[in-house]
Amino acid sequence: MDLSFLSLTAEAADLAKLPAESLADWREAAARLDAYLARWKLADPLYQRLLGTSLLALALRERKGNPDCPPVELTLKLALEKVTEWLAELPSGGPAAGSSERAAVAAVSLARIGGLDRWPRAFLSKEVPPELAERLRACAFEAGPALRISHMVSRPIDYGPFARLAREAWEQVGWKEVGAILVFWIGVFGAACAVYFLFFSP
Repeated sequence: MDLSFLSLTAEAADLAKLPAESLADWREAAARLDAYLARWKLADPLYQRLLGTSLLALALRERKGNPDCPPVELTLKLALEKVTEWLAELPSGGPAAGSSERAAVAAVSLARIGGLDRWPRAFLSKEVPPELAERLRACAFEAGPALRISHMVSRPIDYGPFARLAREAWEQVGWKEVGAILVFWIGVFGAACAVYFLFFSP
């Protein structure tokens, strides 16, 4: 466990001197920080509590130089920065351009191998267990090809040569021929009905 970048003594003494209204804001910041750390599902709850206390102490220290920043915003911003920095420094199985990309790859790799279940005290520590580092390097994956969206020009659907022949035949047929065909089929249908009623109807 490496919490050397977070000392608690001076900040804990200053915390006791905070006014009541500031104390309420810091309680809210502590609750939000606990909820954020809980999302990482560390297998060691005591270590998670120590991390939360240390990060809160660091936020108290930073507040001295930035008194206008709300405690909740300052605390969560510092926590996100620390977690992103830690993830970006982890060994990665594949190339990534910037720190945000490396952090995203490391977060997915950690979840994929269950790294924080087996090595919870490696979270935010500068010393990464060798076995965890080896597993992260072996857990290589590549993103799919970039999606390119293009605007296609609409055009009529080609149904093939039979549709073309039918359309040409229809264009050559006049209304007189269509009427004759309708009269013919109406006559056939009428004759069929007459035969049925005359000879087959009970």
